[in-house]
Formats: sequence, structure tokens, C-alpha cells
Amino acid sequence: VGSLGLRGRPPPRIPGRVPPMFGLLNRIMGAAAKMQPPSAAGSQACASWAKRANPVYPSPWNKWFPYEPVPSTPQIGPYKVQCSAKETYHFCTCGESTTQPWCEAPGAHCAKVPEFAPRAYQPQHDGAKLMCGCKKAPDSFCNGSCALLYADLYPYIVGTGGFAGCFVFGVFYTWMMHP
Repeated sequence: VGSLGLRGRPPPRIPGRVPPMFGLLNRIMGAAAKMQPPSAAGSQACASWAKRANPVYPSPWNKWFPYEPVPSTPQIGPYKVQCSAKETYHFCTCGESTTQPWCEAPGAHCAKVPEFAPRAYQPQHDGAKLMCGCKKAPDSFCNGSCALLYADLYPYIVGTGGFAGCFVFGVFYTWMMHP
């Protein structure tokens, strides 16, 4: 008989009872709405994390190596900056500089978070460059690590977007390939 009652009619509604699937969807959506990105207070935090101006998001790498310094994340996404080939820039690796993406005090160590050192950058050509804003890339340039960070912070949004994209592609592809 399944979800339909006898003779193909839906079963009668019982007052005060919510259908099981509706309750499950409400619980999932309620949990997704209450979720917030992880904060430094809930994980193995360094003493300096509370003093930082920007959020700190530890990566799975930091679960295995908890004593390595974790940079702050001033923004999720790249900085688009104009660079001149005649200048040497110092890329901020700590994420706390007010002149992002460049370090405000180039030297052997960062002035704000001494565990980090600025990375020297000499562009080969003049023009616009996309520099890492999440500070998770292994180099100064943005390599898409911010997309993985966004997926770690907001899994329900990314999962919903991935499902919707696959669904739309499947419908379109089926429509195009149907004889």
C-alpha cells in the first residue's frame, strides 16, 4: 500500500501529528541554520588566537600537527592588486596586517604574530595579480584553497549547490541526448 491509503487516496491526517518526512526536513534545516563556522574558542587554540583581529580557521593539517602556527584568514577569496615589476613586495603570511595582502613591517619576523615571516615577492611583469586572501595557499598566489575553506565552513550550502548543479546538468543532458 505504501504512502497511499486504500484505493489510491492519501491516509487521513491525524490532528497534532506531523508527517515523518516533514519533521526530518525541519530538523535538518534547523540544524543547518544553527551551524556557524568553527571558531578559535572551540578547538585547540593558541594563546595568541584570542588577540587577533581576523578569524582563525585551523585546517585538517593542524589536527595532526597542532603546534604549527595557524594564520588568520582576513578574507575568503583572493586580493586583486596592481603590481610593478620594479618593486619588491612582502606578502603577509600571518593574516593580521592592516595593508593586506602586503606586510606592513617587512623583516625577519612579523611584527604582529612573531611565529610568521613575510614572504618576499618580486613580480616579473607589471599588472594585476590575484594574491591569496585566505592564507592557506602554499605560495603567495591564490590557487583555489579558499574554495576548500569555504566548503569546510559551510558544508550544507556547498552540498546544496553541488546537488542543484548536478540535477540541472542531468536534466539538460537528458533533454539534449534524448532522441
